[in-house]
Amino acid sequence: MSAHRILLIENPARLHVDLGRLRIECEGMPDAFVLPRDIAVLCLHHHSIQVSVYSLRVLAEAGAGIIVTDASHHPCAWLLPTNGNGDLVRRLRQQIQLDTTPTKNALWQQLVQARLRTQAENLRSLKRNGALRLERLADEVQPGDIGKCEGQGARHYWAHLFPENFRREKLGADDPINARLNFGYAILRSMIARSLVMGGLNPALGLGHISTENAFNLADDFIEPFRFIVERHVCQGDQSDFDSQARKHLLQLVKTEVVLEGSGYRLPAAIDETIASYLRVLDGRAKNLALPTGGRFPDNPWP
Repeated sequence: MSAHRILLIENPARLHVDLGRLRIECEGMPDAFVLPRDIAVLCLHHHSIQVSVYSLRVLAEAGAGIIVTDASHHPCAWLLPTNGNGDLVRRLRQQIQLDTTPTKNALWQQLVQARLRTQAENLRSLKRNGALRLERLADEVQPGDIGKCEGQGARHYWAHLFPENFRREKLGADDPINARLNFGYAILRSMIARSLVMGGLNPALGLGHISTENAFNLADDFIEPFRFIVERHVCQGDQSDFDSQARKHLLQLVKTEVVLEGSGYRLPAAIDETIASYLRVLDGRAKNLALPTGGRFPDNPWP
């Protein structure tokens, strides 16, 4: 399974497979070669990129996720591998069965608590006020988050993380901070969705996210405790125009060392371990998820 690189292509290019390697041809530049198994996510960020169906097949078979972006630099389509696990029917039955048990609400409680605690970790590490309130909220979360602690925490967090005039916007945002957040979240979401389908899971069957119109409810559940990584990178970096250089710097988040149950993991490995812990819960071999408690980031902001 690939788990190493996020590959961003922003210029006219031609992609095809050459002796088992992905060959990237750009006019005026030397050809580049990448092993498909070394690609976690391939982001195609130019309208004139040409890629063969065979290349897409080889990438999918290697476990890579592929993102296509629109004219506003926002992801508009994903290609996810489906052949990573032959246990699809059993996993689907387990997920459906989980809906009828208290375990579902207990798992969502764990995810919300992890989100609040990593938010607090960000505020404390960045020397912002408000971390203690989030830590107390995390202790108050009940199964299923019936007290809506996640929403309370979000309002508090955004009010302290960025300048007073900042307003969080999800769709169509073009200000530099929101554009960075949305792009980073999309990359993170694709990595989580990829890990879910490679584990034989149906990403539409969520725990806290249950929209009938969302094919990736479960990915949106598991992105919650990992969002702090994107937010820390945005806070530590330059927040001017969101240009090509800014996108490349933001992709460095893949190198973050995530702390998971006291051990450090590179981000792709941490995601895989969290999803593996969910599989253990479905199998009845565990009750708790392995979730991030923090991360080790560079001391200096990104260039």
